[in-house]
Order: sequence, then C-alpha cells, then structure tokens
Amino acid sequence: MRPRIGYKKLAAVGVAAVVGVASTIALTSGSASASPVFGYSGYAFGTDVQSGLANSGPQVVSQISCTTDSNRSDKNDLAAANVNNQAIARTVRTDTHSFNNKHGNGVTSNATAVDIKLGSLLHLTGVKTTTTSVYKDGKLSYTGSTTFAGVKIGAVSVPSLLNPKPNTKVAIPGLGYMVLNRVGGVKTNTGIYSYAQAVVLHANVKNQYIPEGVDVAVLKTRAEITKPATAMVIGDAYGTKAHADKLVVSGPTSYQSTCQGTEGKTIRNAVGELNIPKVAYVGAVYTTKNGFMSMDKSAVKFTSHVAGVKVGTLSIGAIESSAAAWKTKDGKVGLDHSSSIASIRVGNKVYPVRTGVNQTLDIPGVAKLTFNQVVKQQRYVAVNALVIDVYSLNTKVIVGHSAAGVIG
Repeated sequence: MRPRIGYKKLAAVGVAAVVGVASTIALTSGSASASPVFGYSGYAFGTDVQSGLANSGPQVVSQISCTTDSNRSDKNDLAAANVNNQAIARTVRTDTHSFNNKHGNGVTSNATAVDIKLGSLLHLTGVKTTTTSVYKDGKLSYTGSTTFAGVKIGAVSVPSLLNPKPNTKVAIPGLGYMVLNRVGGVKTNTGIYSYAQAVVLHANVKNQYIPEGVDVAVLKTRAEITKPATAMVIGDAYGTKAHADKLVVSGPTSYQSTCQGTEGKTIRNAVGELNIPKVAYVGAVYTTKNGFMSMDKSAVKFTSHVAGVKVGTLSIGAIESSAAAWKTKDGKVGLDHSSSIASIRVGNKVYPVRTGVNQTLDIPGVAKLTFNQVVKQQRYVAVNALVIDVYSLNTKVIVGHSAAGVIG
C-alpha cells in the first residue's frame, strides 16, 4: 500500500509498506500463551526514485518489519546518496526502532542529512525528518515533522521554509517543484501507519540533475503499530518466479504479502499471460490474501493460481496452492496447506502428477519436477506447488507459491 500524495508520478511514499516474507522464516520465538502482542513495522530511506534509472532504488535503508519485539532497531549511514550519478544528499543517517515505554507502544523512524543539493538550483542544510505511530490507553495516534537549518532556492535564502507546514509545495526554477514536509497518517481497524518525508523533488523541465518526469524522495520515513491482538499474521504469495543460478530472470508475478492481514477482506492480484524470455510461457496468474487480527483470533490465508506453464516441450496444466495459519486466544495454533497440478505432458506423452510432500519426477533431458514442496515450522508454512529445474537452461522456475504464519 502506498499512501497517495496527489501528484501523478510522485513516488515519495511506499516502496515496501507491506514487506515481503521470505520462503523460509524462523518463527520459533514466543509462547503459546494468550497474552496479546503488538505488531511493529517501520523504515527510513535516504533517497528513493520511481523510474528506470540506475541507482533508483531506496538508499541508506533502515528497516524493521513483521515483528512483535518492542526493542527492535536498525540504523544506517552513508557519505552521499546518489541519484542519476549526482550526489543529492550528503552525510545521510537513518534509524527506525520500536518501543514500549511511558509513551505507549509504537515505532519511530528518523532520517537526517547534512545537506541536500542540486547544483545552484537548491541547497537545503541541517535536514531532519521523523514520524512516530503510537498505541496508548486504547488510542492510536501519530506525529510527523521536518525541519531545516537553511533553505536556499537559487541564490535566495528562504527562512520561512525552515519549519514548513505539512505538504508545502514550492517552485524551483530550472527543475520543476518540490514538496516539503510531506506527512500523514492512516488508521485502520488493525492499527495505524504514519509517514513523513523531508523533500520530494519533481523534475518537469530538462536539467542536468534529475531526468524530466522523474520524482525523487529525499529522507523518507514510515512507522506502523497494530492494536493488541492474539498474534501478528504474516505471509506471501506469487504465481511464478524464475532464476538461473543466483540471477533472477523473472521476479514474482502477482506478488502479495502482509504484516497485518486485510481486515477480513479478500484481496486479489492478477496478471494476464506472460513470457519469461528464453525460459517459459505462463498463462494467466492470480493470487489472493485474506487475514485479520483481534484479541480472540488472528488468522491469514494466501492462495496462488496459474492457468498453465510451458517450458520448451514441457506443458503443465493449471497449478494452485494455498497456505493458512491461525492462533486463538486460548493459545491454539493451526497451519494448513495444499497444492494441485492438473496435468503434465511432454509432446504426446502424459506423466503422472505425484501426490504427497516433496515428491519428484525426473524427465530425462527435459527437467526435474518437484511437487508440493513444503517448508513447515511451528507457526509458519510455505508451499511451492511445483518447482521445475530445467536442465538445458540451468534454470529453476517456481510455480504456485503460498506462505502463511503467525507471530506471538
């Protein structure tokens, strides 16, 4: 989920509001007691860009996610954060941490920079941005702010912008505009998340620093806290993913994940047919997620559905998987998983679909198939309906991934 800023391409908030869960994750901490838990998540970035640029991903990242640990923290620092080979921000530091103290249960994320500079167009010094989300005495609240020691646009100092009002938009001749002190918060039935960004730069004219049409967020923070619940829910699902050795040749399709559930609503993510170049043709894909957290019960379920896959002469029919996890207030934990494959064929020859966990089928000269590949832990289960190891391409294709777990 990306909080909306209101400008067409503004990528100042988001990236990973909800953080992806790996296929295997240790969930052995915590007892089976009925004690309520809080869910903590947050991040702070130095810079972030929405575009196809090199160096466009989040830089100087500090992050905590999907945790019930009130003492979790992370921090990072970098001499200079670069965008388009330009040093946009210098001496950048970020940190995010959870807490349980007199102020309540919550998360705080901070980001600072000694200066933010775009040649002679803009110079900001002593930049600090922070946001906090808190649950205390049954109430949810947030704070967020950005301050500057100095603001200079062109050759003109602007002292009125040292402590800008939320979402202040300012023109920058020779670039476009910037938004200062972008802040906000969103309450849900589960909890609250807040966000704050020091600066969002939008280029709508040609310049040497940021390509036209690109948005850059500088010092970007998010904090998230859930209401007390019997457990925190996590999980993810995707249709296909392929990699050769350690090189990803196709990222997860129709990917979904969660740290808190969906307030009991089923969310569907679908894509049409696609080709993984030189590897596979994939039919329509969709995934679903549904989860909730409360004092009585927390539960989550993910499903994955793939119309079919073709790898060379190998044709696989419809593929599905599901994973579910829940915990009740009396401490009972449950896990469930399933997978199915409609058919397997190479040319005119039909092969049997083997049942059971981690069953394999070797098709000489074509591929090794692993059915119903399951990783199961005390409070977490992940299933890949099918894993195809393609001999001629030295490539592994995962089809029909679902995972679910509870923490606390």
